[in-house]
Amino acid sequence: MSFQSGRFDMHARFNAYRIIPALVFACWFVIAATRGNHGLTPKVSATPVPDGPLLQSDPQAVSFNACTIFSAADAAQVLGVPVRPVTTVGNCSYEAAKATSGGGWHRNTALNVFKYKSAAEESSAWGDLKILRRLEPGRKNVTVLSGIGSEAYMQILPNGDAFEAELWVHKNTWHLRLVSVTEQSPSPDVLKATAQKIVAKLP
Repeated sequence: MSFQSGRFDMHARFNAYRIIPALVFACWFVIAATRGNHGLTPKVSATPVPDGPLLQSDPQAVSFNACTIFSAADAAQVLGVPVRPVTTVGNCSYEAAKATSGGGWHRNTALNVFKYKSAAEESSAWGDLKILRRLEPGRKNVTVLSGIGSEAYMQILPNGDAFEAELWVHKNTWHLRLVSVTEQSPSPDVLKATAQKIVAKLP
């Protein structure tokens, strides 16, 4: 074997010794990240992120404190356990007072209320929302609810090891969003009954 080929062989072995640990570390990182995301980590946001851009000409909701119509008792009914407040001004959210699953995870729920200056503005905003959120009869996992507001939809979807339930209700100059994240599939009847109580409190 020539001196040059010997140098090449040593260089290749040196590179292999550097590459193999790097590959092992990369595989370990991916596995760790996957395990970290597998737990019950979803937590609802008290302010939903819009699915599309808001234009200056779009109807703007006026300020409203959702906690005036969404009490701790209402949240406890949704989650099935005693709760503690997370946010108490503006949009309103609660979580289970004690961990409901391993790793210190807590069931959680939130209410967003969107009030507009006129029925025409609300109707326009509601129509845009239905398109963006794809709230339509016959769509998979979407249930049309009767006997609550002028129009209402419910959707329950698995989210990792948890279940995320979302209920939208439209009424006059208002529409609202009630959402919960639990480790067990929630009861649609309980969600609907709670939403009915909330809608009845709208001024």
